[in-house]
Amino acid sequence: MGKINPQLLNLLKRFAEGIVAVVGPHCEVVVHDFADLEHSVVVVAGNVTGRQPGAPVPDLSFTSEELTRYAPDQINYRTRLGNRSIQSSTVWIRDENGDPIGAICINVDYTDLEQAQQILDRLTTAVRSTSPVTVDETFARDLDDLLDIAVTEFLQQQGVQSVDALSHEDKVNLIHELEARGLFRIRGAVNRLADLLNVSRASIYNYRASRPTTNNEGA
Repeated sequence: MGKINPQLLNLLKRFAEGIVAVVGPHCEVVVHDFADLEHSVVVVAGNVTGRQPGAPVPDLSFTSEELTRYAPDQINYRTRLGNRSIQSSTVWIRDENGDPIGAICINVDYTDLEQAQQILDRLTTAVRSTSPVTVDETFARDLDDLLDIAVTEFLQQQGVQSVDALSHEDKVNLIHELEARGLFRIRGAVNRLADLLNVSRASIYNYRASRPTTNNEGA
């Protein structure tokens, strides 16, 4: 007869199955009953160590004379199983006097996660920028977006809110700045820019032909 009563054993079995269901297949929960140390395993949920009911205690620490009512639980310690990396916790099951009569052992195999982390570390190291400079980047979705971003930047430089506040000279400077940045090499830019500035195509060409009043060329 075991030291753990049937009602408690049933609870521990459901508890073990619940933990494995939440944590996943890389988790194992083993319940030991110290009534028979040679066959102490009475419940196994999951499969990490390959143990089955009827297996003995895992090591001599379970049979040590130091295993008394004062023995602390063993929480979150690392073990190795061949080339597998296992994180474990052992919680003692105690009787009414506080003496250990069994144990719940939780084992989680983190090997695959650690390997995945190593791969991610290598990938992120390869693509991580080594420059200390952070650049404010914009990502235009189409030509309208590209022109709108460029014009908005110019408006901010001039300290105005809309193209309606730009003078003739401002528009000339804007057109020359956009030309220096290569925007007119994009097909359709003249038509889209004329719409954006509320002017005609002819006005855009006139602005390009006019001499800028500030040194924006090559900017």
